[in-house]
Amino acid sequence: MRKAQRAILWLVFVSVIACKKKAEKTDSPVPTSTTVTAADLRLRISPNTTAVEIGRLDRGEEVKIVQRSADSIQMGDKNAYWYKITTSSGLTGWAYGTGLAVESDEGNNQEAQEKTEKRLRQVVIGRWEAATAQGTLTPNYVTLYPGGSMDFGTNRARTQVGKYELVFEGSVAKVVIKDIKKPLMTDLKAKMVGETLVFTAVMENEEYKLNLADTLEKKP
Repeated sequence: MRKAQRAILWLVFVSVIACKKKAEKTDSPVPTSTTVTAADLRLRISPNTTAVEIGRLDRGEEVKIVQRSADSIQMGDKNAYWYKITTSSGLTGWAYGTGLAVESDEGNNQEAQEKTEKRLRQVVIGRWEAATAQGTLTPNYVTLYPGGSMDFGTNRARTQVGKYELVFEGSVAKVVIKDIKKPLMTDLKAKMVGETLVFTAVMENEEYKLNLADTLEKKP
């Protein structure tokens, strides 16, 4: 009899705690924006796992929060809300909260952004060869050195030397070129897609993909 009473009291206690946590979570204000903390976070047309997938988001991407589901949903050992979000490209859909900084264990927006920036600062260092959209390599290259120096060249001959600075806009790192009046390439942008770096540049109004040709540890 006592065991049954203890079991009932324990269930009541657990229920009270769960309700209290849910109330606290529901009462918390919903931020207007957040950062994606999961790689390839699925974006769906409605807030459930069987809904049509309309896209995937990259870790570190900034998104706007449009709406939060009325209740949190248990998925495996995770419990989180669904969030209706809009990406920088205008795509709107629902994402599960564990993949967003607003609820994920990885911390807040600032922490996720700092991780993204640190990663990008490391992976952009090196000599990059420009390739066409079809994958054909050109004789043009750009080299980014750890100390902030850079050079552009053609056929492995150094032709332009200057400085650069990385400016971050969400998950994108823009290479701001200094001390070169007419650089061989412009609009250099780097972005992590999962564990892969997508690095692009523009030459004569056409976009080229930059492929890593050589890694660098020290400035020459």
